[in-house]
Amino acid sequence: MQIDAALPDGWEAAQQLHRLKKTLAGSRQLDAVTERALDAIVQRARSLLRHAASPTRVVHDTWPAEGDLDLDATLEQPRRIPTDGRRAPWDEVVVTRREPRDADVVAILDMSLSMTGEKIALLAVAAAILQLKLENVSVVAFDTTAHTLVRLRERVPIRELVRRILMVPAQGYTHVAAGLETGLGELRASGRRERVGLLLSDGIANVGDDPVHVAGRFPCLHVVQLGHDLPQGTRACRAMARAGRGRRFHAPTYMALPDVVKRVIREVFRV
Repeated sequence: MQIDAALPDGWEAAQQLHRLKKTLAGSRQLDAVTERALDAIVQRARSLLRHAASPTRVVHDTWPAEGDLDLDATLEQPRRIPTDGRRAPWDEVVVTRREPRDADVVAILDMSLSMTGEKIALLAVAAAILQLKLENVSVVAFDTTAHTLVRLRERVPIRELVRRILMVPAQGYTHVAAGLETGLGELRASGRRERVGLLLSDGIANVGDDPVHVAGRFPCLHVVQLGHDLPQGTRACRAMARAGRGRRFHAPTYMALPDVVKRVIREVFRV
């Protein structure tokens, strides 16, 4: 217990876990730090969403289905031709209601060598926010190769999602095209009408094919550019978002990333 008490706690545990995975490998102490890191990351994600509305979509239906009267849409409906000389009512009374957004989303995370310490922890917070608000979320991590951490329709607890991200070694080169290819494979298995990719990266690929070509095969791809607004990365992120018929967002620091992801949810998935 004394040894465990000397280990980092709270957000410090999340920041130091990447380094301690090597020095405490296979030990009870590492298990303790991991649990503390999971607690801190999930708590931060939940606290950031305390007053955030869940994404919804507007559904148009006809009475007696549940919903609020849409008077304008009802008046636009053609009337029946009267057969008895009386004024004919409208055939359909239109109602509208909001339902949870029916979208499949794949989050594609840059986990190459430069992603260490607090950066990984904040990526995990961002992914946790996505799962908490969007529900149907797949997670892909990439460095020199790409790995699917959570598949679409795979129901994993939020702590398990975060754990899988934190256990990625964060090494190798930045193969953006590989990450996009793997993410695209996840979306191809989806039967939903709305299928969206969300790339979190500085956009600077140093191995592999041009990711812009892969981005163009997405139904929709949004890009969150991480870090400094470097010309090379900005050009690449804008090109990928444009090819994927999406938008480019910018998180100038990793501390800003969770709030930027909240903005993406608010602006992209809120009707």
